[in-house]
Amino acid sequence: MPRPKLKYFIQCDSVQNDNGKFSAVGIFDTIFSFIFPANHKQFYLLAGFSGEPGSHRLELQVSGPDGRVLGNTTGDLKLDNADNVANVVFGFESFPLPAEGRYTLSLFMDGDFVVEHGFTARPPFPRRARTPAEITALLAQQDVIRSANADVQCQRCRAAYKFQLQLDPKAAVDTGYAPLPPGKTFLCGQCGNEIPLVQVRQNLENIVGIPRQWLSPQSDVPTANVVEHPASIPDSEKN
Repeated sequence: MPRPKLKYFIQCDSVQNDNGKFSAVGIFDTIFSFIFPANHKQFYLLAGFSGEPGSHRLELQVSGPDGRVLGNTTGDLKLDNADNVANVVFGFESFPLPAEGRYTLSLFMDGDFVVEHGFTARPPFPRRARTPAEITALLAQQDVIRSANADVQCQRCRAAYKFQLQLDPKAAVDTGYAPLPPGKTFLCGQCGNEIPLVQVRQNLENIVGIPRQWLSPQSDVPTANVVEHPASIPDSEKN
């Protein structure tokens, strides 16, 4: 028996089912966030198939930007006749986004690979080095975030570090903080473990210099943290 054909593969914020008529709401291929790790409140995948009558087992596997599998879930496909499209909906609450980059969605049917698609998670604006004149102009604005903090913990010995990035490179950091070290990693002073700093640096650079209201309706600037191991995907809803 020939394998059913995939008619569509839609990533969206929600799927509505009105007496068997499916509608995808909030279709996207990019998710924006100033800070990572992040969570997308709702993530749905609507997949439609056509083919000969029969039942099939589907598996959806999600991988992060570093290639590590974040999780997988399964669903059932039932085709009643060859003239109609059968839909399968996968729904995730608080979809984890451990880092910026490309996320891959791999779909399998009865153990065989079917298709691979993905989406990108990134900040709303590209990072770039600011000129001295731009920094001076930003510092003159009252609502601009002038500094952002990062709590970094060694995953081996649990030693804690507090770093700060200033909009003005000449400004001193606040009491209790150290300047964010250069480079992609930081060696723990207690055990020598190499702690990654790429994502936390990107987080702080995303925050510093933007209007406060862009980030949150609250007045406090959230702290950016280092997470070495991404969270796993929560249980999904399957239709």
